[in-house]
Amino acid sequence: MTMENKDMGSEKIKDLEQTIKNLRDEIELVKKEASVKKEFYKLHIENLNDVIFSVDKNGNFTYISPAIEIFTGYMPEEVIGTSFMQYVHPEDLTGLLEDMDLTLKGEHKPYMFRVIAKSGKVTHVHTSSKGIIRNGEVIGLNGIMVNIDQLKKVEFELMKEKEKAQHYLNVSNVMFVVLDKNQKIKLVNKKAAENVGYSEKELIGRNWFDMFIPENIHANVKAVFNKIISGDSKTFEYYDNPIITRSGEEKVISWNNSILYDQDGNVSGLLSSGIDVTEKKIAERALISAKNEAETANQAKSTFIANMSHELRTPLNSVIGFSEILLEKKFGDINEKQERYLHNIFASGKHLLDVFNLMLEVSRIESEVLELNYKKVELFGFMEDIRKYVAPQIQDKEQRILFNINTDVEYVVADLEKVEQSIIHLIENASKFSENGSPITVEVRSTDKDLVFNVSDNGIGISEKDIDTLFNPFTQIDSSSTRTHGGIGIGLCLAKKYSELHGGSLYVRSKINEGSSFYFAIPLNPDIEKDNLLKKEI
Repeated sequence: MTMENKDMGSEKIKDLEQTIKNLRDEIELVKKEASVKKEFYKLHIENLNDVIFSVDKNGNFTYISPAIEIFTGYMPEEVIGTSFMQYVHPEDLTGLLEDMDLTLKGEHKPYMFRVIAKSGKVTHVHTSSKGIIRNGEVIGLNGIMVNIDQLKKVEFELMKEKEKAQHYLNVSNVMFVVLDKNQKIKLVNKKAAENVGYSEKELIGRNWFDMFIPENIHANVKAVFNKIISGDSKTFEYYDNPIITRSGEEKVISWNNSILYDQDGNVSGLLSSGIDVTEKKIAERALISAKNEAETANQAKSTFIANMSHELRTPLNSVIGFSEILLEKKFGDINEKQERYLHNIFASGKHLLDVFNLMLEVSRIESEVLELNYKKVELFGFMEDIRKYVAPQIQDKEQRILFNINTDVEYVVADLEKVEQSIIHLIENASKFSENGSPITVEVRSTDKDLVFNVSDNGIGISEKDIDTLFNPFTQIDSSSTRTHGGIGIGLCLAKKYSELHGGSLYVRSKINEGSSFYFAIPLNPDIEKDNLLKKEI
């Protein structure tokens, strides 16, 4: 071997040694990187609370992370090499295999099922996986398993709360309907389902308006819904509309509407609570019809009374006028018997005329148009005129009448004729229903607002149950044909109307066999539109 060859051999040995050293360095570097990666995966994967797993095409575990012990109590080495099916709840296995088959065919399908722990405890899990492909062939699955037991508990509690809420809704006697923004039914209670004739399951997801709103108002009711959804809920907070049930029956429902919002504050739908007011509406229509009929009948009655009064007053005026002329003996003397008869004719005619005038006044009141002619007069003179008028009428019964003016008020401002007529009637009533020789008291006093005329007697009195009907027109407490007291039951009704027309009142306090006190009150300072005349509708 030459020196040259020897040097060349030595050089090759050095190169080989260097190559080996470089390879060793690279191997160390790879080992170091592998160790770092192993530590990384161990730190980030094996310490996860969720389970990382791999199964082969036979369904046997080829890898499972330590978190499996937290889920099931099994150590990873106990699980690796075993079939996943032995850990799945039997009731969930069929569905899980179907989902896994879809995953292997390329469809991403998460699974939710139950696993059985070593202790027998059942845990709900959620799994997401993907096929392991090698050389174009699926050789297994990689996936991650998440414990959703707490989520299931929350879901269960929510379901129980929903069931409880649904129960409360179902026992309610009010309809509840929840619609989404597209008018579809999201929730109904039992009462709503019963009213429309469908089951709750049949209603969910259906369009409320297309199913139940009559065609002639369909567009209008939809427009109302859209306005409520757009935020105009106050205007239509309460809304009545008819619905058509499954049987074709029409019902009127009165709704109370509230807008529903999602978690972001956006309008999500409408909650409506409803009451079936069909019978109420029918009753209201019947009441309106009856009211219209009553008003028509009342108007006919008023017209009849007015016409009758006019037709009868004309001959009565002749009877009264001619009997008065004969009594004045302008056409010659009459004997005592004739004079007595003429006095009866004259008095009876006057009485009938007064009755017709009262009936005409009632007719005017019921026609709701009456005139008040306000005048101002001294109170003392006003009462003196009343005293002079009633004094002769009570003389036959030897009754005493006492007038007491217990007020500083000097003037009366009112429709004097109507006030005078009312007080005179109260005095005549007191005389009529009192014994001969009994006293009658007329007191005038004032309050902060009213001038009060109080007429009291010691007569037969009025029972409490009869006071309510006392002021009804054409009503008398004793309505029998054998009653001893005259009258047609108009006077008290008119007196009450006159007091109320002035802005005052008429009320009574009475006890059987102890007498009665009537209080006729009118305002001290009436609101008069003109100095001397006020036309007022009642």
